[in-house]
Amino acid sequence: MDYSGPEAADFANVTSLNHAFLLNLRQTVRGQSLRQKMTLRVQSIVRELTDLQLNRLSVTPFLLMSLRERDDMYWQTLFGEDASRDMFDCTAIEPETEQLATAGVAFLWQLARQNPYAARLLSGATIRWCEELADRTLLQLLQQTCGRNDLLQPRFADNEEFWSKLLGPGLSSEVQVRNAAHLAALQSIMTEDPIAQYRPLKAAACNTLVPSLRLAERKD
Repeated sequence: MDYSGPEAADFANVTSLNHAFLLNLRQTVRGQSLRQKMTLRVQSIVRELTDLQLNRLSVTPFLLMSLRERDDMYWQTLFGEDASRDMFDCTAIEPETEQLATAGVAFLWQLARQNPYAARLLSGATIRWCEELADRTLLQLLQQTCGRNDLLQPRFADNEEFWSKLLGPGLSSEVQVRNAAHLAALQSIMTEDPIAQYRPLKAAACNTLVPSLRLAERKD
């Protein structure tokens, strides 16, 4: 396997997706269904995020939203359904949530084909999930994921310790404190999955803050 880490363009896409996701999550009404998957304490903090704090949290070096990458049963069911169904014949779902899910699926599909190792670092996905994604055309994948109101979720939604790192020191005004908290959260993702507990992946997680990310944070 190629162990090349994510590129600057990949981190830019992650930041963009994170920002859109957090905006949606913070919304009083629109983000309620997503927030309800989190603990009450975390829900309260998320609702009160300022724009500055939201920007700081957006640059975490991994996706804050999850596409249930490790839920094998969910994706087995999804992949087992008729891939030829009309992608425009979808269940009613919040447009913003649908757009985020579609963008996330397309981003990780492209990355799983070009650099599955980077896809795993940015989403905590397994090798098997990346292979399943890469085996399908983008159209097939969008047809199979269209209209799923249970696909997009906050990452580790019910893990208060994980979100406490991000919503505490991860929002610090000190760049080094923020970076350390973001890396600690990333390592939690990497070590949570037994498949990911081999040395190359953990080593890459420790070095994933690229120079372009640090330069961007100096403007803060």
